Amino acid sequence: MKIRRLSNVCFVLSVILAVSACNLFSSSPTATFKKFFEATKKKDVEGMRKSLSKGSLEMFDKVAKQQNKTTDEILKDVDKESKDEKLPETRNEKIDGDTATLEVKNEKTGKWDSLPFVKEDKEWKIAFDKFVENMLKDLQSK
Repeated sequence: MKIRRLSNVCFVLSVILAVSACNLFSSSPTATFKKFFEATKKKDVEGMRKSLSKGSLEMFDKVAKQQNKTTDEILKDVDKESKDEKLPETRNEKIDGDTATLEVKNEKTGKWDSLPFVKEDKEWKIAFDKFVENMLKDLQSK
């Protein structure tokens, strides 16, 4: 009887540890933003692509076609105006199901921009398409 109870307790503990480990190693919007920033500094297009949502990649594809460039060329130019070598300040990561936001400090304006994220294939991806959508809505409402 005691062995059976001990066995059940061990099973429950192993499930709890497994779930905890999965949570420790899963991505977060902040981690995704850091990976994207590092990839842009290295001009690592594949690393950038891995951090972007499908909608963002489609948006960059459209922009590339309009400018007669490849999507890779557009991605390499994402931070060409930024001379910042250091990761911008971030705060207030908020997760709501499969969407999230992270506030990123705009060094030029000193304001905090809300960067949207979506979860795709169990990984957080930056949703620049949603960011542009939100910017356009804000401009129209003013």
